Amino acid sequence: MKRLMSCLAVAAGMALLSPSLARADKIDQKLTDEMPKVVKYLKDHGYKNVGVLRFRAQKANDKHAHFDMGEINGNMADRLENALVMNAGQAKNPEAPAFGVIHDAGAVAGKGKVGSWFNHPEERKKLFGLSYPLAWGKESVKPDAFLTGKVSLAEDLAHTAVRIECFDAKSDKIAEVLKFSVPTDRHIVRDCNLPYTLTKAQHQTLARSARSAKSRDQQQQVQQKTDQVVLQQAQQQQKQPNKPQQPPGTQDGPAVPQQVGGIKLKITAGDADVALRPNSSQVGTFEMDCPARDSVVVFHLENTSPDELGVVLKVAGMATLGQQKDQAENCRKWLVPAGKTYQIKGFYVGEGFKSLKKFSVKTKEEAKQTNQQLDDSIDLIEMYVFKSIKPDQPPEKGEPMTISDRGVNSRGIRGDREPKARSAFPLLKNALLRECRLKKSRGRDGAEVIVADDTEVPAGEITEKEFPNPVEVKNLKIRIRPAGAPQPVEQPPAETADKPNN
Repeated sequence: MKRLMSCLAVAAGMALLSPSLARADKIDQKLTDEMPKVVKYLKDHGYKNVGVLRFRAQKANDKHAHFDMGEINGNMADRLENALVMNAGQAKNPEAPAFGVIHDAGAVAGKGKVGSWFNHPEERKKLFGLSYPLAWGKESVKPDAFLTGKVSLAEDLAHTAVRIECFDAKSDKIAEVLKFSVPTDRHIVRDCNLPYTLTKAQHQTLARSARSAKSRDQQQQVQQKTDQVVLQQAQQQQKQPNKPQQPPGTQDGPAVPQQVGGIKLKITAGDADVALRPNSSQVGTFEMDCPARDSVVVFHLENTSPDELGVVLKVAGMATLGQQKDQAENCRKWLVPAGKTYQIKGFYVGEGFKSLKKFSVKTKEEAKQTNQQLDDSIDLIEMYVFKSIKPDQPPEKGEPMTISDRGVNSRGIRGDREPKARSAFPLLKNALLRECRLKKSRGRDGAEVIVADDTEVPAGEITEKEFPNPVEVKNLKIRIRPAGAPQPVEQPPAETADKPNN
């Protein structure tokens, strides 16, 4: 067992970040502020059960909005659904809901064979003939209305506009509920799949700024500076998207599996390496054929740098530590010492992260039947690499890896805690409020994916260790394709918007 622990280093810790250091996505913060207006709109119209559908997203130079620009399309629906739960309490009795909030309405619509509901009113009518599960308990309900919306990036990417919309069974058109605008931050850049590459000099500058920040105002200034640097790089690459600043794999260039900010990634299925190839349909990302069923899937993280690095590894949209769906910088991190290789064999969950759900290969349909929180990231592998601003303090021999604190956001709660939280409205509401650090409310059919197994096995002793002020070095995204599937080709644009993936 000691040799196994030495090889796997299955240990984790808590980065000691206070609540004042929590990093808030600007859309999440504004959405929280604007939710009373949305709730009032729903109450004024007498809606009893409300669902949320996938958002559209559009850059200024796009001819039409997309339902598959990036994670923003799906996670905006998740965030709005969670925000509704947190604000659905009755005025006189906050522990009782004033209206029902439907969970994952898009999944039910997909199973119900609902077509392009955004472009065709007759398809929208079909949505109201289906039964949907509430976000809490076991009750299924008929919907009275659906919310959706649109995220629009300014031409210079400096600002992002968000519009929330609503329609009911009697609506001929989708009505606007409210709209707001926020400065574009690094979270929006990532969620919209906009490529960017920070240079070594930029990382060092941000690290020095973080090291010297003492007060809350200074810390916020560092976050704003980080947003500005990421945004500037994204703006430059939008002007010349096919001309990376440096050759792929170099320290200042785009990430490749052999070099992700000092981490070499290898994926094995059984005794064979899984081939990772550039994604022909999306610049800057990679793809792989899904392993065969019953394969033992392992992610090998080799630190080829001279520094200890923090790694957030997400599979099917959830971090391998605690199945978190937060932004990567707020997720718990595997801390890989210089020159060491770690093998991650599944999701580490439960109290103290002492239980392991091994990776399992399933079809998308099977995966969603056993885990309703899986979304459009179900066939995505993401790896984010972070460096501490104190690299001169290497861990002692046998020291555990690190888990970062969570930030202010409305994307959801830890995956391994979600089933219990969804058993009742007060439990779900309070769990979301805690996870969001708020004190009060106001694919492809038939494709196989890698997800968590249904069973848990012991994962070994889990302890904690500090990893102060992590700065992201680089990230890599890999899309899982059905084995032997043809390469995707670009489709002609629709007249108004892409067909929603529900």
